[in-house]
Amino acid sequence: MLAARLVRRLKKEGWSLSVAESCTGGLLASSFTDISGASDWFSQGWVTYSNDSKISQLGVSPKKLEKRGAVSHEVALGMAQGAQSASGSGVSISITGIAGPTGGDEKKPVGTVYVGVCIGESYLVRRGEFGGADRASNKHSFVIFAMQKAIEAWDTHFAKIEEVRIAAEAEATGDDIELDLSKALSSINPDMDSWEATDGWSDERVANTLEEQDKAALGDEAEWLEEQ
Repeated sequence: MLAARLVRRLKKEGWSLSVAESCTGGLLASSFTDISGASDWFSQGWVTYSNDSKISQLGVSPKKLEKRGAVSHEVALGMAQGAQSASGSGVSISITGIAGPTGGDEKKPVGTVYVGVCIGESYLVRRGEFGGADRASNKHSFVIFAMQKAIEAWDTHFAKIEEVRIAAEAEATGDDIELDLSKALSSINPDMDSWEATDGWSDERVANTLEEQDKAALGDEAEWLEEQ
């Protein structure tokens, strides 16, 4: 299961996780805490359903909420950053979207979701669209999408560190090897937004349906435990 796959990564590195949710109403946190021993690596979770709670609990910018709306790249990133900062966790995941059946429009139809992932000082923000499903199915899909993006970000993050380490070793002329980690971790992959890229935000459309991505169900507690 996706949650168990991410947890194995967290436990291997000794990192903790926090989550910030809006439209999924705690489903993401519940999926992680269904795993036995969650207190060892799950730090904290927020369900910031209203804009006011996003501002007061996570420090999301009121100006960004007003300009871009709660379901946006900027707010997803602000939620993830706020959760990471407030909890002190190494990794944070945020979800903000439109589960339906109302609330959508042409630019952001029902089934639209933004997921933010912070890993150390790096981050990933992705948009997904799951139109046509009912509210419960959309919430379920949003959580699966968030877990997928978190695993993607994690694997690329640590692959980037290893890539720089190997390059440094190849170029080293002495015993001491200094890694430029700040440069290496400025982005998790070439398609990610950098911290400075605050203008001209672009939305990424991806193949997100359960059929297209061949997703498995989240599973029940017994299945989570079996994964461990």
